[in-house]
Amino acid sequence: MLNVIREHADSWLVKSILWLIVFAFIGTIFYSWGMGGASSSSSGIVATVNGAKISQVEYERTFNNLVNFYREQLKGQFSEELIQKLNLKSQALDALIQREILLNEANKLDLKVSDAEVINHINSLTAFQKNKVFNNSTYQNYLKFKRLTPQEFEEDQREALLLEKIQNLIKSSVKVSPNELEEAFRLTNEKIKLDYVIIPSNHFKSKEKISVEETKSFYEKNKNRFEVPEKIKIQYVKAVPKNFENLIDIKEEDIEDYYKTKIANFRVRKMYKASHILFRSETVDNNLVESIENKDKKAREKAEDILKKIRNGGSFSDLAKKYSDDPISGKNGGSLGEFPEGMMLTEFENALKKLQPKDISEPIKTTYGFHIIQLDSVTPERIKPINEVKEEIKNKIKENKTRQKMRRVVKHIYRSAKEDQDLVRAAQENNLSAQTTSFVSRENHIVQDVGSNPDFFNQAFLLQDNIVGEPVVSLESAFVLKVVNREEAYIPDLKDVEKLAQEKAQEEKDYIYSKTKSESLASQLVGGTTDLESISKNFGLDVKHSPFFNRSDSIPGVGNLEKLKNKAFELNNGKSGWVLVRNKYYLVRLQGRKKAGVPEAESLKELKIKLKSEKGDSAFQEWVRNLKEGSEILVDKSQI
Repeated sequence: MLNVIREHADSWLVKSILWLIVFAFIGTIFYSWGMGGASSSSSGIVATVNGAKISQVEYERTFNNLVNFYREQLKGQFSEELIQKLNLKSQALDALIQREILLNEANKLDLKVSDAEVINHINSLTAFQKNKVFNNSTYQNYLKFKRLTPQEFEEDQREALLLEKIQNLIKSSVKVSPNELEEAFRLTNEKIKLDYVIIPSNHFKSKEKISVEETKSFYEKNKNRFEVPEKIKIQYVKAVPKNFENLIDIKEEDIEDYYKTKIANFRVRKMYKASHILFRSETVDNNLVESIENKDKKAREKAEDILKKIRNGGSFSDLAKKYSDDPISGKNGGSLGEFPEGMMLTEFENALKKLQPKDISEPIKTTYGFHIIQLDSVTPERIKPINEVKEEIKNKIKENKTRQKMRRVVKHIYRSAKEDQDLVRAAQENNLSAQTTSFVSRENHIVQDVGSNPDFFNQAFLLQDNIVGEPVVSLESAFVLKVVNREEAYIPDLKDVEKLAQEKAQEEKDYIYSKTKSESLASQLVGGTTDLESISKNFGLDVKHSPFFNRSDSIPGVGNLEKLKNKAFELNNGKSGWVLVRNKYYLVRLQGRKKAGVPEAESLKELKIKLKSEKGDSAFQEWVRNLKEGSEILVDKSQI
C-alpha cells in the first residue's frame, strides 16, 4: 500500500482514495482518542465557506483521524514525511470545505434525513451490536465514554447520512450505454506484449569538454544555483510520549470502559483453512458465443474426472500439484492457507459453508473456472475476552494519555517561555532540557534528535530571532523552539566555486547532448531507419521483452507507467514508438496483441457496476468542483 501511495501521490486515483477516507471520518462514530498531529491551539476559525465557519477543533479532529488511519494501516512504515508527501493537512481542510458546500446545497434542494433513517442507521452499526442485534447498553456505554448526549451523536449521524444522500443523488443519475460497456470491456481485457529498450537520460556523454569561457558564462547565467543559503541555529525543547509514561495511572474502570466501547475491534473473524484444485476455462474461439459453453464444458469434465480420482483414493495434494491451473497454490498441494470469512468469491465461500472439515466439494464454478475444494479446518468467530486483551488495551490507553500529556506540557513550556523568551528556564521547570542545533539551512537540516520533521524546520525559518514559536506537535513528538543565531544567504565569487561551476556546466552540456541523441534515435526508430536490435548493438543497451499485460497491469520489469502503456496500446503490431518517463527514454515495439474475447454475462454485469460507480464518482467530483468555483471560500493559513 505504501509503495502505491508514494508512486502515485499526485494521481487522481490516490486523491480520490484519500478523499473517500477523509469523507468517511466526518460525522462517523470513530473519533480518535488523542489529538496528536496538528499544531497550534485548538481555537479559532480555520476557514469560512459562504459565511459558514470551520473551526480549528473540526479541522484538527479531521486531520488527526486521517493521520491515525494511515498510522494504523502502515504501522512501522508511517512517517512524518508521508504526511507531507500526501499533503494530509490540505486534504483534511478540503474535505471540511466540501462538507460545508454539500450541506449548503442539500439545504437548497430541501433534502432531509428522517428520524427513522437515523435510528435504522445507528441500529445497523456493528459497534453497537451483540450477536448481530443492536444492544442499547453498548450504545449508552459508548456515549458515556465519549461524553456525548444521544442528541449530539444522532445529529452527527444525521449530517453524515445527509452528505451520503446528496452524493448518491448525483451519482445515481449516471447511465452506462451499451457502447460504453462494450468499449470498457475491450479496453479492460485487451492485452499486448512489447520489445523495448530503456535509455537513461544521462546515458550519452559529450566528447567536448567545458572551456574556461563556458564555465564563466554558465556561472553568470546561473549565479543563484551557487547561492550559499541562509543558515540558522535553533534552540529547542523536545518532548515525546515516553517522557510521561511513569506519570500515567491506568485504572481497571478505564480498561473496562475502553473494552466496552471498542468491543468491535476485538472480534476475531471466522477463519477457514482450505485447499483447492482449479480448472480454468479455455476459450476455443474468441469470435463464437458457443465457445463459452464449450470451454465451461471441457473444464467441468476435467474437474469431474479428477474428483473421481480423489474419491477413489487419489491424493488431493498430488493431484493439485499435477493438474491445478492455480500455479501458486498448485505447487503447495492446493493449499490456500488460512483466510478470514468474506475474503473469497461468494460461490467459493457458499461451498465452504456446506462442508465439514476434511470434506471435499463437487466442482464449483466461479469467474476463474471450476474448483474442487477441500475444507481442512474452521475456526469460529469470537470476541476476545477482556483478560486476553488487557495488556493491549493498557498499552493503547497509555499511548493516548502520554500523547495528551505531551501536548499539555509543551503548551505550558510555550506559555512560560513567552513571558521572557527564556526557553532553557521554561524547560527546566517541566523537567526537560533545551538543546541547540548546529547551523542548518532549508536544504540541509539533518538533526538526529529532530529527525525529518518539515513542520519543525518550516516554523524555524519563519521565526524572528530569539522569539519562541508555538508548539510543533505530531503523534510521535512535540517541540518548542526559537532561532538563536543566523547567517544571511550570499552568492560566492566564481573563484570560490570554479570547480563546482565547471562540473555543473559539463553536466548540462552532457544532458543536452544525451537528450538530443536519445530523441534522434527514437525518431529514427519510429521512421523505420533503424530498429531496436541495431540500437542495442551499437550503443550498449539491452533489448528486453515483456509478457502479455493489460491496461490495468503493471508492466513486468518496467512498472505501472501510464504514459508508456497509453503509447504502447496505440501501436499496431510491429510498429514502434517512444516516451520519456521519469528521466528515461522508453523505445518500444509492439510484439503482439490479444483481443478481449467474448464476455460472460456475469463479467459484463460486474463491469457495468464498476463503470457506473466510476462515472458516478467523476460526475460527483465535477459537480462539486463547479459548486466550489461559485462559492466564497476564505482560509486562514496561519491556523493550519
